[in-house]
Amino acid sequence: MATYYDVMALKTPTNQSQSPVNAPVIIDCWLEEGNLTVGTAKTISLGGVMLDRPTYTWASQISYNDNPTAPDWVSLATSDAEYTYAKLQGRPIISAKETNTNPIIGVLGSDPLGPEVIPSSSKTSVATRVAGLHLRHAQVTLFGFAYYPVPVEASTDIAVGDHLEYDNSAHLFQKEDSTTLSPVIACHAATDATGQVVGALFYGMPLVQS
Repeated sequence: MATYYDVMALKTPTNQSQSPVNAPVIIDCWLEEGNLTVGTAKTISLGGVMLDRPTYTWASQISYNDNPTAPDWVSLATSDAEYTYAKLQGRPIISAKETNTNPIIGVLGSDPLGPEVIPSSSKTSVATRVAGLHLRHAQVTLFGFAYYPVPVEASTDIAVGDHLEYDNSAHLFQKEDSTTLSPVIACHAATDATGQVVGALFYGMPLVQS
């Protein structure tokens, strides 16, 4: 059975693994900021103790401006096979809107934190950044009314950003095979395997296939 992760930035007393319906969908998301370069160490003071900490730069760094008149729009990251629900621990992964043509799905709501695991060397591939969790994360308000982890039938590969419909026969969600655009978006990638799960952003009622 798949592990379901708690990714909500705002908790509810009854459900910790998904968003309450019709509440603001505020989720802790990974940031895909491109190649991570580790620079020279910088000495900082922490409680009177001097520590050497490396500096970091990203190819497409995301910043939080906290300006209501100029929101920090974000899109789902360009899909990659590494962006599975399990590897990303249930969190969506997003990029600054200028880095791809995916739909804008939300607004950055906090300063980025991290990287989650501090690297000792530069990381220039998606696989190494994801495997080592050398990614920053931040709170994001998503444009939708619910975020749920859903089991999927992935004989047809599912990519980040694909629209999902529900299959009554398989009792699973799957990649939509029409152009109607079911209002459910996959936030993770999945391939044909037992027990695959993706995080899904619902912004309407899903289409159902008999």
